[in-house]
Amino acid sequence: MKKITFFAKSVFMAAILLGSLNVAAQVELKVLTQMSTRFNDVNDSGFGVTVGQYYNFTTGTLTSPEPEAVMLASTNNDENVAGFMFYDEPNFILQAGYRMNGVWMPIGFTPNQDPTNYDENFTYGISPNSRYITGQSNIGNDYGGFLFDTQTEELIISLDPQGEASASYAVNDSGIMVGWVDRPDSGGTLRVPAYRTLDGEYHLIPEGQLPTISGVNAISDINSADVMVGDFDLKPFMYNRATNTFTSFDVPTGADSAAFTSISENGVAVGFADVDFQVRDAIIYHPSLGDQPLFLKDVLADNGVTVNTPDGLLGTAISVSPNGKYIAGWVNGSPPFAEGWMVYLDDLILGTNTVSQNTVSYFPNPVESILHLNSKEAIDSVSVYTITGQLVSNIAFNENKTELNFSSLATGVYLVKVTSNGSVENLKVVKQ
Repeated sequence: MKKITFFAKSVFMAAILLGSLNVAAQVELKVLTQMSTRFNDVNDSGFGVTVGQYYNFTTGTLTSPEPEAVMLASTNNDENVAGFMFYDEPNFILQAGYRMNGVWMPIGFTPNQDPTNYDENFTYGISPNSRYITGQSNIGNDYGGFLFDTQTEELIISLDPQGEASASYAVNDSGIMVGWVDRPDSGGTLRVPAYRTLDGEYHLIPEGQLPTISGVNAISDINSADVMVGDFDLKPFMYNRATNTFTSFDVPTGADSAAFTSISENGVAVGFADVDFQVRDAIIYHPSLGDQPLFLKDVLADNGVTVNTPDGLLGTAISVSPNGKYIAGWVNGSPPFAEGWMVYLDDLILGTNTVSQNTVSYFPNPVESILHLNSKEAIDSVSVYTITGQLVSNIAFNENKTELNFSSLATGVYLVKVTSNGSVENLKVVKQ
């Protein structure tokens, strides 16, 4: 596979021209210069958390957390945060904690855990609705995931019923924890992507197929539609629980392996590819970009943004915001000391509006002559562009339904920009 297809480049060129007509459209990369600022998470407003600070993308500023917080792990759109607090500060014993409405509260331990004997609850994720917090726990040498309910304040340590180690990296509003479990193999243990539902059941994916490579393989994230992403046998995957569909993707050309780390509510997946020994480069996937993951730096380059990191790479993309507009990660180097970065991608460029946000319907597609447009709001204007960005028609309207005559246009792909009630929607139409 080429690093980025001609078609994808053409789509981005056209999208840039379309975006130039909309002052809100932009793509921006901010690379932090301070050491130890690698990001762990970001939300829809560009509020991010590094290991030890809050970040505001708009102002480009880092601020210290409340004094009760020791480390930060994840956040959501309410800016509630999961992280760590001190349990015993003189002996530097940490406990899981969370910030709710600006106030930090401890999670503590279960009665059968002994924090003075190295039992711990290591925080990874908070659900979008702030009800659940998850991570990895241990009771002695038994390792599993934990689930904390912020409403009932119940803490559950979930151990694999087959007695193997497990971990949980993320949790959604339904309390589904995702991560991995170990399974014995001839060489010792084999890590397998797995999720746990609230009934306590573990489910391995893909069903009936174990990976062949040890040491990797995990579900890294899950969205509210129960779509999960991760890595399986050194390749990124996406699993839709509703349809029981497991999709494995190719490793980008020039890389040895790849993994997805995060998925948005509208299907933008991000992660990393291993391009050399201990050297990564961030990747991104969405159907509007093509059928395989691309290097994020190539997407940025096609939109006029230069990656100004020491090695010209973006390293690890660890999180994408729920709306798919912000991506956060860190550059290559020792993770404890790595500098963080954050990207803003306008939704007009990615075309990531969810179905519920769409106000314009159109048919038929492909079209031979007449394209019918129906809008919830009165259509103000319609512009038609070639895939290379050339304007071929621009018509003003003031009605909810209209027709466009494509009969005189050459066969190919066109971008139709529909403006209604101050909003802009871009449609991709194929002319036969």
